[in-house]
Amino acid sequence: MRSLLGGWSPAVVSVFVAVELLACPRVAAPQSKETAAARPQGAAMRSVVQTASNGEVALDRRVSARLDSAQGVLFDGRYAEALTAFGAVLESDDARGNYAWTTWAQHGMAIAEAFAGHLTRSRALYDALLDAPSLFPVADSIEAAVLTGRHAAANALLDRFGEKNRSVLGQQYARSFRALDLLFTGNCDGAFAELLRAPDAGRPLPQAIRGVCAAKGGRRAEATMLRDSVLTHPLADPHSWPMIVARGLALRIR
Repeated sequence: MRSLLGGWSPAVVSVFVAVELLACPRVAAPQSKETAAARPQGAAMRSVVQTASNGEVALDRRVSARLDSAQGVLFDGRYAEALTAFGAVLESDDARGNYAWTTWAQHGMAIAEAFAGHLTRSRALYDALLDAPSLFPVADSIEAAVLTGRHAAANALLDRFGEKNRSVLGQQYARSFRALDLLFTGNCDGAFAELLRAPDAGRPLPQAIRGVCAAKGGRRAEATMLRDSVLTHPLADPHSWPMIVARGLALRIR
């Protein structure tokens, strides 16, 4: 978390953490200045320019627009296109040296590779992401372990996180991602048991997990209902990482 938090007050930092832990809020909400800043990792810093020159402002807008576009493609589940779009940002001179933009692109590519089934590539991208400063290092580590099939590491991280974060938001996050990890091991019974212990099983990520399990069990009507609920869910920030994970699961339900 090093220098990335240096310019932010404790109050604003707490807002960032709360938004990440929500793991997809139930309904859209009006965006305060702090909430609007709580975008995918790196986007929070996109409006910060190094100088007041017109050239720097134009560069900032251009790169942030390209990252927003790539994030939208990722949100829609078009993973090959997302990889191309994020990769173009990483290869450009525009984002070089700006770790906020670089880590945003790496995070998007890591999720895209994971959902495309390329776990080795996803692990490498997550490893690079976790080597850089992060607003949410523990949450990013849990997400990385779960999505890339490192189940032992995921369980250890979730155990520690759950013990230290007894709040409703903390337990929602821990239960949801543990259920997701159990789903990836083929254990839908265990996933359901975790979701029953979550404070709110009606949020998008738990619904997506239930939908995938319903499809595996041949309950097509239930699976379709849960899928559509996730895919049409309104959010103040639809491009949040937990929402993209939830949509990635829902999009697997046919």
